[in-house]
Amino acid sequence: MSTKKFLYTMAAVYVIGAVVGIAIFKSPSYSKAYLDKYGHEHERRHKIMKNEEYKAYAERPHLYKAGAKLIADAEFVKAYESRLEFQAEQRRIFRYTMYFKVMNSTIFILLLGFALKKPTLDFLDRQIVEIRAGLDNAERARKEASQAKSVASGKMGKWEDTAKGIRKETDELIAQQLREIHKEFEDAKVQLDKEEQDRRLAEELRAARTIKEDLVNQAVATLEQRYKTESTQARLTVSVDSFVRFMERLR
Repeated sequence: MSTKKFLYTMAAVYVIGAVVGIAIFKSPSYSKAYLDKYGHEHERRHKIMKNEEYKAYAERPHLYKAGAKLIADAEFVKAYESRLEFQAEQRRIFRYTMYFKVMNSTIFILLLGFALKKPTLDFLDRQIVEIRAGLDNAERARKEASQAKSVASGKMGKWEDTAKGIRKETDELIAQQLREIHKEFEDAKVQLDKEEQDRRLAEELRAARTIKEDLVNQAVATLEQRYKTESTQARLTVSVDSFVRFMERLR
């Protein structure tokens, strides 16, 4: 519905409602027939109720010390308000007031609702779009999380085999390194034994050489002594021959 058409409709409804209200409840004031009949008494009641002393007495009759005139006025007001015609007028005026309050409030709410309809609908549309976008994002995130979980589950399933392969390769590598270390140890041990044997042999040769040199020196010294002390050529020859044979044995 267009704005112009809606406003015309609301104006027509208000006019019709007002006419109906006036036809039923007449007016928001006392009727002419009632005032013609009780106008003087009504005016007196109105003047009494405007009096401040009466207001104080009406609020706290047991506490306020009233004079005879004030008490008479209060009795008049009480008798006047207990009259059936007055109460009927009061009910009619109350219903008139409530009828127009309700109608005015309803028209105002309808106008306000129409005025806020488009911004409200636009706001709701934006909210719906944002909610749908959020739901789509949440669904997409859920699917991505499900896929990631499936991939992770597959990787975890393969991880045990991978871990076994890694442990096997590690054990083989450690075993190979241990064999190489053992071989190096054995080779080093053999080399040390060989070096030890060579060192002992060298020591033995050096000791034998030293002993041989000592024996030769002793033999030479003995031969020189005999050469000095032997008197005959024959004995000297025998000593030389003995020395030669001794040197041959040392070789």
